[in-house]
Amino acid sequence: MKKVWALVVCGRGDHLVSLRQILDPLVKVSDARTCEEAARCLEKPDPPHLVFTDTAMPDGSWRDVLKLAAKAPRPVNVIVASRAADVRLYMEAMDEGAFDFLTASSLVPEVAHVLRSAAENVLSRRQAQERLRSAPGLGSGRRKSLRWSHSV
Repeated sequence: MKKVWALVVCGRGDHLVSLRQILDPLVKVSDARTCEEAARCLEKPDPPHLVFTDTAMPDGSWRDVLKLAAKAPRPVNVIVASRAADVRLYMEAMDEGAFDFLTASSLVPEVAHVLRSAAENVLSRRQAQERLRSAPGLGSGRRKSLRWSHSV
């Protein structure tokens, strides 16, 4: 799965270090400490496939990261990672378009499952986007919105 690129956006110390340690051997991982740094990655023609975002950064929140990902030129799945379990936050994140939600105490099998599901989903969405772009009469260059959610 090394062809998958994950951006870890963490603005508060080492809160997502354990998550990064799980991801590192499985996918290419980059880091961002602010929404501005995340925006620079997400604006690239070939942005990261996945974003694991903390709930708060010095210049924004997980909501800002979701908005940035929605504007990316290619589909991106965002997973919100919280320090603690919070049902209200979980519901808000999922309602606003997050692919999934993890807590800092998530176990390796759970993180691996979310990673695998999110990667498969975003790769399928990017393939569909490419097919739309190359189809006669449909490849107008405008970004097609391909937001498919998964069900647990």
